[in-house]
Amino acid sequence: MKPSSKIAVAIFFIGLAFQLTLQAIMRPYAYRGYLFQGWDSEYFMQTVSIEDLRNAPWESLSHIHIQPPGYDALRALLVQFWPTLEIHEALKKVDLAIYFLWAIAYSLGGVIVFLWLEQTTNKTFALVASLLFFLHPGWIYYATFLDTTLPSALLILWMFYLLWKIHQGATPTFALILVLLLLFFTRSLFQWQFIPVIAASLFLLKMPTRKTALILTIVSILFGAYLVKQKRQFDLTSTSSFTGINLTSALGVTNYDHPYAIDDFQEDPEGKLPKVLGRTYKLSETINYNNYQYLWYNKRLTNKVVKFLKTYPIRYLIENTLENLTIYFKPSSRYTTPHVIVDRLPWRNFYDRLFSTPFQPAFLLIAGGIALIEIFKKKEFAAGLALFLPAFYVFSLCVLFEKGENNRYKFFLEPVFYVFIFSQAYLLYTWVAPKVLKLTHNEN
Repeated sequence: MKPSSKIAVAIFFIGLAFQLTLQAIMRPYAYRGYLFQGWDSEYFMQTVSIEDLRNAPWESLSHIHIQPPGYDALRALLVQFWPTLEIHEALKKVDLAIYFLWAIAYSLGGVIVFLWLEQTTNKTFALVASLLFFLHPGWIYYATFLDTTLPSALLILWMFYLLWKIHQGATPTFALILVLLLLFFTRSLFQWQFIPVIAASLFLLKMPTRKTALILTIVSILFGAYLVKQKRQFDLTSTSSFTGINLTSALGVTNYDHPYAIDDFQEDPEGKLPKVLGRTYKLSETINYNNYQYLWYNKRLTNKVVKFLKTYPIRYLIENTLENLTIYFKPSSRYTTPHVIVDRLPWRNFYDRLFSTPFQPAFLLIAGGIALIEIFKKKEFAAGLALFLPAFYVFSLCVLFEKGENNRYKFFLEPVFYVFIFSQAYLLYTWVAPKVLKLTHNEN
């Protein structure tokens, strides 16, 4: 085994041990004895009822319209291990299993940070940076947050690492196919519009034509087949029916029916629909947004947004976008709910200051300037654009199509930001250090 591989393995187990130790130490303070932020996986708008996933997994997964089915597919698989357990206890078992899986994802993030920085800096610098990354309050927060924020951030980091590897001459064809499919079926941020973006990146990186065609063909066929299913079932051209709600929220539109008011909804009075579409509430009286009537409601809100935009002054649109951007650059660990672990971290305030306004945008601008100098020096304009395009796609959607949770959405790119800033800081050091040493030697 190569030295770098041994270090990577060590980093993985250090990260896993650190995360599981944090959870063990803080469990006495946990909500209901096991939750670190107060919300179980049933609480989230993007999930369907654990009851339906246990009682009718295939039927339920094939009738999901609120989000891509990846996360609920995982929950459906896990809950089958406890087929006779009381449903609330089964939910607890599922959530604890997800905590462990997310701890593994947390550790893998540190490994990718090391492997990437080790090839752009040196082993010592990369090792220190990867270990410091484990202390990131956001990385700890979302490792114990029962939605797909952390695995999505991990997949996006992995995707950018693979794109960088392609720039270095590698051809990780099947790895890229896997990560793209996982993104498409896990996060509604990635829809068919992302396919031309990734196609442009592969073209700019000069990926061999046959391999590029293979990647795009497999991803397009599999994802396209799912979209055809969505169109036939729900008249949707995406994996999510939250478009209307997201747009009204992002634009600050207030003259629309409250999306949480479902008093008029009926729970499938004729009993003909799959339970996952018919039920109004999930466990603990949380709303089932996969109710079939939300399809109509989403279209209604989308139509209202279209009409609203026709009379929406550009000045207000700009002001609203700037407001979303301000939220975006708030600390990613300062999400809406208290957190048993993160709220007790002694280094939390220091990290949050570094990874928010004004420091984080400033670091990104400085790193971007250094990267541009290097791009012009090496004349790698195409490669620079290839890496910029998918980052701009994710960044734009997280600012333009959300209001209130933008700082959580920022975390999708935060690991990539982290690697980018550290790699450019090292590059700046290699430029400056020899000149300083030479100047000091001359003075002596």
